Amino acid sequence: MFVQLAGVGFVLLGIVYLIIPRKIYHFAPKFLRDPQSEPSEPDDSMIWIFRFIGICLVIIGISYS
Repeated sequence: MFVQLAGVGFVLLGIVYLIIPRKIYHFAPKFLRDPQSEPSEPDDSMIWIFRFIGICLVIIGISYS
């Protein structure tokens, strides 16, 4: 039961990373942020990194469910 709930949580978090990566960027850990870009606007490579993280989270969540 707990494992399935964790899988659903991973899928939901992954979907959030896929849908709104620009908003998630501001809450991300410091090592995931680009230190050279200004805090209000991430560059495209960072957005794609966050989308990749989202895809990985969805795959992990589906494998748990």
